[in-house]
Amino acid sequence: MDRARVERVVRAIVHEARVEKIPFLAGSIAYHAFVSLLPLFALLLYVASGLGNASMEAGLIRLSRAVFTEGAQEVLIAEMRDASRSTGVSVLGIVVLIWGTLRIFRGLDTAFSDIYETEAENTFFDQLTDGVLVLGTFAIAILLAVLVYRVVPTEGALAFVEPVVVVFGLTLVLLPMYYVFPDTDVSVPEILPGAVFAAVGVTTFQAGFRLYVSSGEQNVVGGILLLLTWLYVTGLVILLGVVVNAVLSNRSADVSIRPVIGGISPIDETGRWTKTELQHALSTIDARTTSRTPLGLRIDEETIELPAPQSIEIASEDGLLGSGPESSTLTLRWTPATFDDAADETAGDEADEASEDGGDDAPDDT
Repeated sequence: MDRARVERVVRAIVHEARVEKIPFLAGSIAYHAFVSLLPLFALLLYVASGLGNASMEAGLIRLSRAVFTEGAQEVLIAEMRDASRSTGVSVLGIVVLIWGTLRIFRGLDTAFSDIYETEAENTFFDQLTDGVLVLGTFAIAILLAVLVYRVVPTEGALAFVEPVVVVFGLTLVLLPMYYVFPDTDVSVPEILPGAVFAAVGVTTFQAGFRLYVSSGEQNVVGGILLLLTWLYVTGLVILLGVVVNAVLSNRSADVSIRPVIGGISPIDETGRWTKTELQHALSTIDARTTSRTPLGLRIDEETIELPAPQSIEIASEDGLLGSGPESSTLTLRWTPATFDDAADETAGDEADEASEDGGDDAPDDT
């Protein structure tokens, strides 16, 4: 791609992420992931202890230590060990895990639907299937991480193998989610860039995170805050991968570019307004609304008359690097008083017309 097209694609990705409020959605997902994470570790420890699999239990503990500071490791790992030995707590952990997983799914489902602009309604069976897929995805990711920590060397000449294996494994884990959740027909080549982007992003951040944890503050609160940060950035990167896929395939209604991989052809540019023309039209609407002039909404060949709105708001969102307005929002607001005034004016006009008609038809006494 030439430089101009690369810039347009990057601008479209940034615009899509801002319009869909990706950072806010990532925060919601991080919270519910945090609620589910500790019960999930406790449940897996409970299963490993029940099966007598000491190596799996050791791998889980080693994995948990990778995301906590040293000050938080002893307390939280001890709590997870105690929880894994308690049947009541384990059952409660299962309930919390299912609830948190469903909340994660709902957040991801909403995000995917918003980004891909799909309005398909899922049945309860579809939601259950997707929820199981999410749970399976997280379970596979954790088991994969345990396997990597047990088998792949983290030091020495072969230390570079670990991030490569993690990126490859995370890509395979994320592909089903990126394929099923959009609720539209997508191909594997379309979803591969986002999955690779998310896998590389998560692996890169995890490496920096582990380096920071090894020399971070030695307290429980710091460990929890770091864990929340890790979950937030992970969710953010995963959602940005969805944005990358939707933009590169031109499947979002918020942008219109020539697709890079598969996807949908862009809207015909013929007859489309420039930014200057759009701003002029919005300014005209603002001026006419100030003068209390009724508005006409034209749909196809029909014009619908509307009373002058009581208030109007025009908001423009600047593009990347301050390159002018990237999008504009027009909000017209009517209140019951507005319609009452319009009805009174209409009734008054009709009364005046009737009076004039009556005066014309009245007999001349002279």
